[in-house]
This record gives sequence, C-alpha cells and structure tokens, in this order.
Amino acid sequence: MSTTTPTDLWGQDIALDEHGQARIAANGELVLTDGVETGLQDVRLRLFTRLGELFYDTDFGSLIHDWIAEESTAATRAAFISEVIMRVELDPRVLVGSVSCTIQHWDERTLTALLQFTFIDEDSALNLVLQANKLTAELVIHNIHARADSLSKNI
Repeated sequence: MSTTTPTDLWGQDIALDEHGQARIAANGELVLTDGVETGLQDVRLRLFTRLGELFYDTDFGSLIHDWIAEESTAATRAAFISEVIMRVELDPRVLVGSVSCTIQHWDERTLTALLQFTFIDEDSALNLVLQANKLTAELVIHNIHARADSLSKNI
C-alpha cells in the first residue's frame, strides 16, 4: 500500500514575493510554497520567463512577451491566446482542456487577458489576470481569488 503526501503531486518551492524575490519569514528562514500555491507559482513563472532563458531548462518559459508588443489584430490575439493555453497546459498538474484565455483589452499601451484553468484533483478553477503595460514594459499577473497575490516583471 502506498501513501502519498501533498508534496508528491505539488512539490515545494521557495515562495516568491510580487517582485519575484524569495520571501523571508520574520525568523529569517525562507518561506516555502505548498499545495496548489506551488502549482500556481510555477504557472506564473512559466508565463513570465522567456522561452529558452533558463540555461538548465531551455524548454521552460513562454513566448507571450513577443506577442505583447504586437498590434492587436485577430491573428495576434489568436496567437497570444494559443501561446498562453499551450504553455499552461505544459504543467503536468493542469487538467488538459481546462485552460481558457480571453483578451479583455488590447491597445497600443496595454494588454489585459483573463486566464482560467483547473489543476487535477481540484474542484475549482483558478483565475489569473495578465496585465502588460507596453509603455513601462511591465507584466503583472494577479491571482483574482484567494489572496491578492501578484507577480510583476519588466518585459
């Protein structure tokens, strides 16, 4: 008989703050993620990281940065949505077919998209908002449920 622990599916990682820096507890120790929080952080990091940027895992990341700078056309919107869905579904904890992405706003200054997906063995979907400010070259990904988490990065 085999027993599994919550970290078997989710793993653990160093928790990151809104600037992508390691979170430190009051006692000076690193804060760790667990459960769904680990998967959510991994999805957000994959979207933030440019594909091929990590020398130790060149398959990790996404190409959404390339599409953000483009003009809003039917083709670029479809390509952006496809890129987001494909990259999120690469996470083995994400239920394939549960990922959806819709563009809320896209003009010469900003892009806002709503991302929804479900992790396997979870009952409720997670909702993330991706906001790109093209003028400041900043990408922010907010978790619109649970805590007011967000990650931001200059793109």
